[in-house]
Amino acid sequence: MVMECIKGWLLVYLIGSVPLTLFYAAGLSGRFFNYRMGVLAGLFVVLAAPLVMVILQYSSAPAWNIASLWAGAGSISLVVLLGALSADEARFKEVDVTVMVIIAISIAWAVVWTMYFLKSERVARTFI
Repeated sequence: MVMECIKGWLLVYLIGSVPLTLFYAAGLSGRFFNYRMGVLAGLFVVLAAPLVMVILQYSSAPAWNIASLWAGAGSISLVVLLGALSADEARFKEVDVTVMVIIAISIAWAVVWTMYFLKSERVARTFI
């Protein structure tokens, strides 16, 4: 069965990555495309494709997921930072903590799961 090896921390990664990926897609589509649903859905599909590769146990899934983690964290960090820096000073003071939290969570998520994909024995056994 396809999902028999997907348990433990790998399952936590998949479950946690879906809402985060949706947040990234919404942030990117909102900044550049005014939240058009087709664009949001398209970005979500592209960003979630590596998650499907994990479920299907493609051997290249860890590499694609690491790339996706950093692409998502980098792009959303850049988008929120550009948005905050383009705001006037009063508005920037209102959103500065939110911006820092989004960036910190995105980077922390990418660091933790990159380390997991690189060092986990379960990942090594699952994606031979």
